[in-house]
Amino acid sequence: MSYADYAYYTDSYGGKAVSAEDFPRLAAKASAYLDNLTFGRAADNADDERLKMCCCELCDSLLLTDGSGGMVKQSESVGSWSYTLAGSSEGTSESVMVRAICRAWLPAEWLYRGVARE
Repeated sequence: MSYADYAYYTDSYGGKAVSAEDFPRLAAKASAYLDNLTFGRAADNADDERLKMCCCELCDSLLLTDGSGGMVKQSESVGSWSYTLAGSSEGTSESVMVRAICRAWLPAEWLYRGVARE
């Protein structure tokens, strides 16, 4: 299940980087990542705007790393073609995605990995 659709991505989130053709694949990856990171709690809150925004931001982040073996594209040129990936200290796809999630302010209880005392 994807937490956002392309209409939400373009209209509410204001996304322009991901094409309509690539969006379903990237949204599925982003949603699976959110399910994993929240231990399934995201599925219980599928209509939450914060979750949809996170999904869209993750799609943008995944687009940056797509096909680069998990490394973030640092620069790209056209004249005398050049393509540079960031070094491992500058960011991997997972670190980019985690920063994207943090910026979107997912509730802490969705990300909690500890044991609750009652």
